Amino acid sequence: MPSAFLFELDHPNGVYYSGQTINGIIKLTTTQEKQVRNVRIVLLGQGKAKWDESYTSTDSRGNNTTTVIYYRSDEVYVNNETLVRGEGMLPVGLHTYTFSVTLPAQCPTSCKGTYGHIRYGISLILNRVLRFDNVYHIPLTVLQTVDLNLNPVFKVPLLTEDNASVGCWPCAGGDIKYSLRTPFGAYTPGQVVKYALDIQNQSMASSKGYEMQFIQKMTFTATTPRRAQRQTKITLIKQESSENCLRLTNRIFEKEFRIPPVSPTTDASFVIHVEYKLKITIFMSGCHKSRHISLPIFIGNIPLRESLKISESVLPTASEMQIPSPVASSPELPSSYYDIKPPSYAAALQSGSPFVDDDVDKHHRVVGFRPLYPMYS
Repeated sequence: MPSAFLFELDHPNGVYYSGQTINGIIKLTTTQEKQVRNVRIVLLGQGKAKWDESYTSTDSRGNNTTTVIYYRSDEVYVNNETLVRGEGMLPVGLHTYTFSVTLPAQCPTSCKGTYGHIRYGISLILNRVLRFDNVYHIPLTVLQTVDLNLNPVFKVPLLTEDNASVGCWPCAGGDIKYSLRTPFGAYTPGQVVKYALDIQNQSMASSKGYEMQFIQKMTFTATTPRRAQRQTKITLIKQESSENCLRLTNRIFEKEFRIPPVSPTTDASFVIHVEYKLKITIFMSGCHKSRHISLPIFIGNIPLRESLKISESVLPTASEMQIPSPVASSPELPSSYYDIKPPSYAAALQSGSPFVDDDVDKHHRVVGFRPLYPMYS
């Protein structure tokens, strides 16, 4: 009968913000004696990117040669080891280990895609004599605080506009102007994004509907054997409308959508860069080509106060204003935000072909784990 283990964390959902301290207890129940060199607890956070590309060349004799280049990158954000037992015989029974370790302040957010991931976890490792190590592991979600209130630019409405000449022989022409706007430039998962598409159609062609796409773009950066990048684009939300704008008329279409559980926008300096955009495609009648317009949408994990409805805010009383910062006692928010309700947490959307880290042997490989992201109403 194999040994059994249980991790008890001070945040039961396993979600922490960078800079926070992870406190926990590991309970290991062994069914036979184990000779060990040591027993240690390891907190490891790392980012990986990996893919391969094939190139075929032909020599002067017409012979083809295929070369495969293996691109990869490996970043370590935290690697903390705590020795909890030295060399000796580990007897049969229950063994309890307590740990407390602080995450670095600049840990990037947990995320994963087709060609890489940023992942954190805690392991109890039994370094055994003349045997393979016993490894007991639990994955964590680490969130880098992205407070949208700290950037005043995000509070300003976003607007982009374009115009085009419409016409192809033998069809009559004219100009069409179109713009896309949102009330804010940044949101958090769970929030509703309202958008307005304004079409001023001074042409002789009518539009015949439009399509909205909320798109996530991931850029994976490899550093070996040389710096290279690979990108993926995923349409997270799609809305289609058959509402048209007739020739020589103006119309405004107002719609909305809710941000799903996704990673915040990340810094381009990390192995994985995540960004988002709102894209509208306007379909034109006849032989006229479709028109496109888009806006970048920044995603954080602390919402703009201005973007929250009054009914969803909790206003503090005079006595509550004297309460110390809840960082140490509440896992829901990384700092003191009395006027924002704590979020719920939801598993990240699953990508079509998630990255599998084959550097780890199959017995200790974590497969199927999805980070949890805060969702605000």
